[in-house]
Amino acid sequence: MKHWRDWERMQEELPGMQVRYFDTMLRFSHDYLELPPYYERKACLTSVFLEELDGKAYDVTLRFIGVCSLKLDMHFEYLGDIEISPEEIEDIHFYVHDYEHGGISFYCEEIAYVGAQENVEENLQLALSRWKQLVQMELLDEDALGKAFKDLAVFADRPMVADLLRKSVTHENAVIRRLGYQYMAENRK
Repeated sequence: MKHWRDWERMQEELPGMQVRYFDTMLRFSHDYLELPPYYERKACLTSVFLEELDGKAYDVTLRFIGVCSLKLDMHFEYLGDIEISPEEIEDIHFYVHDYEHGGISFYCEEIAYVGAQENVEENLQLALSRWKQLVQMELLDEDALGKAFKDLAVFADRPMVADLLRKSVTHENAVIRRLGYQYMAENRK
């Protein structure tokens, strides 16, 4: 995409990610950077967005370059529902804003994809909530339950998850008991 640095790398690393809307801006920092080709100082806003793709959470870092007309509501606790839209005004190419609450808005010349990494804590919360949701269902989807169990097992080093996995062998539901025994047999030390 024109005026979006490392667009191709972002599409390779995060296939299927939509880039027009972001749900949550976790944090941001403002700085002035001297960037090529002329090494002139430009105002930059580096932001980390929480994105969920294929059931996993990622921290996606974008740098907005040539930021101007920054408006920030300091009394707002949550920056979410961020929209990035093309805006062609002289050197300006994007308009970024919180379309629900108006917590932040600015224009920028270009965007750079810095990178993405898995958000382990958020993935733990997602795995726990999926597990709790599935366990409470009347008719259990065995495949979904098996996947949720495997997703939880990744976090077996956490005492709370290890305890939950151990207790699964005494669960009232036969499918959950079987998954618990299967997990114990595979992870015997």
